[in-house]
Amino acid sequence: MREDHHGTGLVVRCFGTFEVRLAGEPVVSWHAGKARNLFQYLLLNRGRIIRREKLFEALWPGSAWPSAAGSLKVAVHAVRRALARAGARPAEVRCREHGYQLDATDLWLDVDEFDTALREAHVAESLGRPAEALACYRRAAQLYAGDLLPGETGDWVEEQREYYRTRALYALGSLRADALRRGDHAEVVELCRRILDVDPYDERMYQTLMVLHARRGELGQVRNWHRMCVRRLRRDLDVAPTETTRRIFARAVRGELRVPAAPAPATWPRRGPAPRPKNRPGARPASWTAGPHR
Repeated sequence: MREDHHGTGLVVRCFGTFEVRLAGEPVVSWHAGKARNLFQYLLLNRGRIIRREKLFEALWPGSAWPSAAGSLKVAVHAVRRALARAGARPAEVRCREHGYQLDATDLWLDVDEFDTALREAHVAESLGRPAEALACYRRAAQLYAGDLLPGETGDWVEEQREYYRTRALYALGSLRADALRRGDHAEVVELCRRILDVDPYDERMYQTLMVLHARRGELGQVRNWHRMCVRRLRRDLDVAPTETTRRIFARAVRGELRVPAAPAPATWPRRGPAPRPKNRPGARPASWTAGPHR
């Protein structure tokens, strides 16, 4: 999802990709090996003083502190160079007594927008405003374009990645529950697929997809989703599908879940005078009336 951020000094996306735009121009060079990771770490902990020891452990695990200290200074310098391209620096790395802090005065960050959408959704739910809550969940689902900082490694980023996966699944699950209540099967299918993109082992999603396709008589799709479910569970988790999944599949292939097509609407008589009945052999004409002929 693209949005208009005209006038925003620093725009950063972390979901599904890592993209930094400074004064409308992409930042592609960080000048040092760990500079990008340092910026990511300080960005997601923005406004807080991060002690040097914490940065050493996160970005240079297992390295001796003297060598890590030199590398940290190089990375800080590189981040400052990358952020100095705009005249009015929208973000700056500040040196504190025991560490570093990233301050941002003109920033759009998809992670912040996602957190705000979920926070507003929970507030709306607590106030009994389901429509408003669903709109916020939909906003969060749009912002979540994929894993946080894909391709980056390290305990700190993996912990954050799992946290946001959990939050995204909650938002998508809320939207799926609403679509099921409304009977919007097309939206249910799309949401189930998105949930499986985040958690490919959620067996309930395969069950829902099999039921929906079985109702339409689409047995090929039923078999495909069942095959994918079995393969992923056995290959990656070394477990078999539950009895519920096996029962749904068996009923689907027997046609027990198919919903009969609605009957065609009745044909109503045409408006206007009724057609004159045709005369049968030996029958009196329709215009014949009792009494003598005139």
